[in-house]
Amino acid sequence: MTEAAGLYVHIPFCSAICPYCDFAVARGGGAGRERFVEALDGEIEGRGSRADEDGSSAGGQVFEAAGFDTVYLGGGTPSALSVEQLGAIRRRLVGTFAIDPGAEWTIEVNPEDASAEALAGWRELGFDRISLGLQALDDRALRFLGRRHDAAASRASVERARAAGFRSVSVDLIYSLPGFDGGWWIETLEEAAALGPDHVSCYELTIHDGTPFGRRRDAGRLLEAGEDERAANFVATHRRLAEFGYEGYEVSNFARREADRSRHNRKYWRHQPYLGLGPSSHSFAGRRRWWNVAPWKDWSAAVARGDSTLAGREELTDDQLLLEAVMMGLRQRSGIDCAALERRFGIDPAAGNGRQIEAWEKAGWLRVRGRRLEPTLEGMARADRLAGEWRLP
Repeated sequence: MTEAAGLYVHIPFCSAICPYCDFAVARGGGAGRERFVEALDGEIEGRGSRADEDGSSAGGQVFEAAGFDTVYLGGGTPSALSVEQLGAIRRRLVGTFAIDPGAEWTIEVNPEDASAEALAGWRELGFDRISLGLQALDDRALRFLGRRHDAAASRASVERARAAGFRSVSVDLIYSLPGFDGGWWIETLEEAAALGPDHVSCYELTIHDGTPFGRRRDAGRLLEAGEDERAANFVATHRRLAEFGYEGYEVSNFARREADRSRHNRKYWRHQPYLGLGPSSHSFAGRRRWWNVAPWKDWSAAVARGDSTLAGREELTDDQLLLEAVMMGLRQRSGIDCAALERRFGIDPAAGNGRQIEAWEKAGWLRVRGRRLEPTLEGMARADRLAGEWRLP
């Protein structure tokens, strides 16, 4: 493996679980969080010293030659841990894995945790990129989303992160909220841009089965935004943020400069290798993908016993990898590089899709630039549908 890999650490704790959340998260007090840090230390040590006994190559050695050039602490809420606990995790990572001195270090943070003292502590630990989970910028929407912070805390967290000297400040926002119209969303984007973040991530509200929102929907007490409204919000998001200088380089992600694009997340989109640590984390290398058990107590018990933490694994075929590459290409402004995929797989991915490509170009969903297929904004809005219509050569 010659490509530098990404390193992801899942911190499962949240002070409260949002009604839309479908991630592997949990509420836990100080004793539980300390046990988690101890278990994570054990998993890191194990991953760095051996491959898993099931032969999945999930150990650290498969990444050893190229090392890691991105480290991402996500969750959950990494800022739920103390600066001292995060420092212990960082020291173990640096002491175990070959992490590039110039690596991008990202931490996800809730606005209510972003005190000046905490921000200074995270910067001192070496985090140079911060992702702030604002989700909204008015109190009514934040209450609907079950967030613990208010709009004033959202704004203050961006200002404090700027003052703390982070190289790149990113904010997360959620749109297509039931009962909130398109005008509300445009105002949210304008206010967010006025705060001056380097990067913005905008996610459409997805209502999952089994969540509080899912149960409210099933009971007829919550009506999801319609397809036309969601599509209009998507297009409006890209167009309005572009007016403020934020290029939509992926369906949900916007940056003012190339340097502000998430280096870590692009590894997921480009089939580059990454190693996941912590409960529910996923890993990928070559054609193999594997993932940990999700409940953190089950995961930590496995670490304590010296057992494998894996919940599953899969070996992808060339056809599966090619279809994934096409799907992810349609979600990115850079599009599908047919020449690069032909070098990788030995076949032209566009072969047999000429009629579809011609129809998509005529509809204004795709631009053909030599052997590169670039989705337009309208095409990116239909990325999943277009990927489903793609045929293998």
